[in-house]
Amino acid sequence: MACAAPNLDKAAVRKMMIRRRNGLTPKEVSDFSGKIEENLFSCEDFLSCNHILYYLSFGKEVCTDAMILRSLSLQKKVYVPRIIKSGKKIEICQIDNLETGLNINALGIREPSGSHIKIVPATDIDAVVTPGLAFDGAGGRIGFGGGYFDKLFAELPDNSLRLGIAYSFQLVDSLYQDVWDKKVHKVFTEKDTLSC
Repeated sequence: MACAAPNLDKAAVRKMMIRRRNGLTPKEVSDFSGKIEENLFSCEDFLSCNHILYYLSFGKEVCTDAMILRSLSLQKKVYVPRIIKSGKKIEICQIDNLETGLNINALGIREPSGSHIKIVPATDIDAVVTPGLAFDGAGGRIGFGGGYFDKLFAELPDNSLRLGIAYSFQLVDSLYQDVWDKKVHKVFTEKDTLSC
């Protein structure tokens, strides 16, 4: 693992990872994201999925745009989240491109908007490509603390893949996890694929 963080609480891990991630150059984000995409699309389990939920990246997160477009070109059904803040949950919205029907929400994240959106239940999803600020070798994940993806994971079918994508420095030896925290099955970085 690239970093040891077993004695840090979640807030300290979040602060450390945000600082490290914000230090990346645009070229590093682009180069690393491309390598992560290649590792993801080299995974047979992932390639066998037909209904894939991606997050819409913002800032210096691993960029998902090329992954989304590649999945669409492979005739996969692609979905992205829309945050329902009042219920602290995610709606799963189908998209067929990245050019239309997206607006910036109050958190600065792109999401589907308008009345034409097709919303599907979590039970339709084969794989979720998940953001995170840190992951560990057991599949532990720390996000921004909203709990949106943990709640979503609880609604997924048992056979749905939960896949983390991250920069290699976001892998740590172990993370403190609460009872409600849900784990991922695999983590893809620019250097490697980790089965959890």
